[in-house]
Amino acid sequence: MKQKLVLLILSFGFVITALAQQRQITGTVLDSATNKGLAGASIMIKNSKKGVATDASGKFAIAVPANNENVILVVSNAGYNQQEIEVGAQNVLTIVMTPDLKQLSDVVVIGYGAVKKKDLTGAVASIKSEDIVRSNPTNAEKAMQGQFAGVNITKASNLPGQAFSMDIRGENTITGVTEPLVVIDGVMGGRIEDINPADIQSIDILKDASSTAIYGSRGANGVVIITSKKGSSGKAKFTVDAYFGQKTPAHLPDFQTAQQFYQSQYTDVILNNGTPATFSSNELEMINSDKTTDWVDEITRTGIQTGTTAAVSGGFGGTTYRFSGGFLQEDGTIKHTSYKRYSLNGSVDSRINSFIRVGFTAFINYSENPRSSLEALRSAYRARPTGVVYYDDLVNPSDGYDEAQGPWNGYAVWMGIKDNQVMSPVVEVDPGNARYLVKAANQMGNAYAEITLLKGLSFKSSISASNIDTRTGDYRGTYTKDRAGSKLPRANYSDAGITSWTFDNQLTYNYSSGKSKINATALQSAFKTKTENYAISVQNLPFASLWHNLGSAGLSNITALSSDYVQNTLQSYMGRINYTYDDKYIVTLTGRGDGASQLANGNKWAFFPSGAFAWRVIDENFMANSKVFSDLKLRLTYGQVGNSNVSPYSTQAQILNTVYSYDQLAGNAFAPGTLGNKDLKWERSEEVNLGLDMGFFNNRLTATVELYKKNTKDLILEQNLPTSTGFEVVTANVGKISNKGIEVLLNSTNIRSKDFSWRTTINFSKNINRIEALANGVDAIIGNSLFVGESVKSYYDYKFTGIWQIADSSKAASYSQLPGQVKVIDKNGDGVISSSTDKDDRMVLGSQLPNYTIGMTNYFTYKNFDLSFFMYYRNGTMFMNGLFGGGTMADYTNNRYNHIVLNYWTRNNPTNDMYGVGVSQPYKNAIAYQIANFLRVSDITVGYTMPGVKLKKYSMDKFRVYLQVTNPFIFTKYKGMDPEYNSNTYVDDVPNMVYTLGLSIGF
Repeated sequence: MKQKLVLLILSFGFVITALAQQRQITGTVLDSATNKGLAGASIMIKNSKKGVATDASGKFAIAVPANNENVILVVSNAGYNQQEIEVGAQNVLTIVMTPDLKQLSDVVVIGYGAVKKKDLTGAVASIKSEDIVRSNPTNAEKAMQGQFAGVNITKASNLPGQAFSMDIRGENTITGVTEPLVVIDGVMGGRIEDINPADIQSIDILKDASSTAIYGSRGANGVVIITSKKGSSGKAKFTVDAYFGQKTPAHLPDFQTAQQFYQSQYTDVILNNGTPATFSSNELEMINSDKTTDWVDEITRTGIQTGTTAAVSGGFGGTTYRFSGGFLQEDGTIKHTSYKRYSLNGSVDSRINSFIRVGFTAFINYSENPRSSLEALRSAYRARPTGVVYYDDLVNPSDGYDEAQGPWNGYAVWMGIKDNQVMSPVVEVDPGNARYLVKAANQMGNAYAEITLLKGLSFKSSISASNIDTRTGDYRGTYTKDRAGSKLPRANYSDAGITSWTFDNQLTYNYSSGKSKINATALQSAFKTKTENYAISVQNLPFASLWHNLGSAGLSNITALSSDYVQNTLQSYMGRINYTYDDKYIVTLTGRGDGASQLANGNKWAFFPSGAFAWRVIDENFMANSKVFSDLKLRLTYGQVGNSNVSPYSTQAQILNTVYSYDQLAGNAFAPGTLGNKDLKWERSEEVNLGLDMGFFNNRLTATVELYKKNTKDLILEQNLPTSTGFEVVTANVGKISNKGIEVLLNSTNIRSKDFSWRTTINFSKNINRIEALANGVDAIIGNSLFVGESVKSYYDYKFTGIWQIADSSKAASYSQLPGQVKVIDKNGDGVISSSTDKDDRMVLGSQLPNYTIGMTNYFTYKNFDLSFFMYYRNGTMFMNGLFGGGTMADYTNNRYNHIVLNYWTRNNPTNDMYGVGVSQPYKNAIAYQIANFLRVSDITVGYTMPGVKLKKYSMDKFRVYLQVTNPFIFTKYKGMDPEYNSNTYVDDVPNMVYTLGLSIGF
């Protein structure tokens, strides 16, 4: 017992002695321009691994040896000049950091490495965490929209939880995928929508072929590199970011009331000498009693949008860590529609000793996306406003189909209308009648080990894997449009799994001597992916069992049964050399060889070289006294990339099931289905990029300008064959596409004072996409709207030029037309409107690709308050408006459905805006082609950040509260649901606004 007591006393004494040999240094790190504390600045003891980071108010505390007055603290922060502070006898420090005018410390991820921004040779764009989470995006792609010059990001739906489409510098292929490669912490082919935006530290986009060449064929459409947040040395930090918002329908087109509908489909039709619509007694009661039904309002609601992310991070003894958990709920504005995502993220990086470093990053995400009927919104847009919601409000249930059907939960199934094509939307949307559910689970991660072999030479081996499982159930009950109120339910269920892994072995060498610096990288990479799909569909289910008891329908009611398995691999070898001389002249040379399993023998392998040169002109002696530039760099790059844009096994001849007769008996057999092409090879793109980086007024204003030209040849297309071959087409390399454009990025610090600052970021992009050649040497494939000299997404049809007026009756009659009909251009002037080959009056009208885009973000701060807003403008996109197609909501020739409010032609209203009601319209589609220009104010945010004095009082590192409104304004002349994408309302939701209250705290 005495021995233990002695040991305890000795141990305590050693601790006291050790503490006595340390002294505490406290201080504050300030921004020289604003005199405010800098959060996250690194304070390291020179020549040691010990360090801390400043809190939200710029304060820090660090223990240093008590008897050593030669201690030096190294202070650094991104965007500021690094400083070394001699502590001496000081115990309290105030450190003022000056902005790095040349942004030398900014690091850009370039793929299998990173470089300082000043050493960058290619076209790479970046945004950081604060810009990603600023607008509270449910999907990181939403945060990226309008933030990158040359990157076109478009939503495809207003439904919650949906992904965006993305292309970088135009469309590079006709038939294949144009989405860029996404790399998430080394995991190739990740899905951005599965990542919690709050877990992202930075997003870097490689745009030119020189930058993407490091990824070979996988980077043919550009590369998006996502780096997640990591821990840092020092005490553990705990953060919570949470927000709660209400989502409401907004910016909807105006729909006709019951009275307007009657006016357009009865009164004005008679005025125009047409045949009017008929109305039931139930509808006439609505019209005459000045009632109307807003069916969209009946099936929509105010939903919830909320998210919470909690994270803990820190580091000790050479190991850093960060773990986080997140929850997102995004309701749709259509009833019974929502999206929920649960996410976990963890990362650990550890330096085992002076020459071994290991680490891993892992993501686990699970989401549920339930919806009601896919038809609900379209039915709400189509249903006549003269319809009745409740059965008891029908004045005559027998006038129509309701009496025979009877009420359903009190609702009038057929709305008192003599039409059994559109069911009541409130019945359709009820989850007791229809359900659609998508469940997705995504696990991905990356683990690595890095060994320093010699001074400057290291070897890194990493493996990344991803597994995505998506299960979809679709149930349509008797009371849905699909089953028309009389058929038994049907359902289908599918399971799709995608598994992939990438194994990389990387050798890196860094060497410097005098004015020369060399960084060399060699890489061997292997990639494999497999996809499995299983699906079954049945009809005549005896119970409302959704998709959980499909066997109850019996074998005779199985309408579809399928399974599928696809596998492909990619083997790669790469080398890259970066050479810098005198920190002014920078050369990057890259070469990568890829072998793709889906191509035929003899064409599997291809080599893709690239080169880049950068000249830091600002560092030349003749620029030393420049009064114009504070930074100036010229970049020139050239590179080739490939695309094995062909489905696995498609280079081989395939067979199909068929039926034959043998001795008058039917038998099953196989026959040749497609013709193989052993000569099919890589699509290949080559690109030249000229870049100019400039700074003015001590870099208060910076500008980056990119000019590029990309040519893609050997496009993989279907080529027509002579009928004598027995096949119609074969997949071959037969086309060419070009993209050229300009990109401009401006960053301006407009005002910077002690209490007030104002910053603006603007980007501009213009791309010209052009088909240079097609299969068989033809100039056009009209059926696919492909034309040499035009973009890949062109529209080809008659061109609208107005409405025939009464004064034009004689001229209209010469074209066999009448006043009130759509007038189109007689292109060849022969007096006949025709689509015949020799006298075709159709023409290329426009393109779905934008002419140019502009994004602008403004940031204001006043003391502890902040205000920011983002605006996005897109110009030149044309759509064949989905609301104007046959039988939909802007087709005034159809009296079955309701319509959006348009200024239509009558004999008393001779407008050129919209054709006449009650008048036949042989060329009505011409009016559907509309330019969808728009300016959207995407979000406005006002926030307050608690100052450091108060934070210290409450033992907090951070406290910020903010209010935000998302999508408050949109300015457009487009007559559709949403000018950003072309919706016909099927499988969609309405546009919305979100009002949000948010809170960010840290300890």
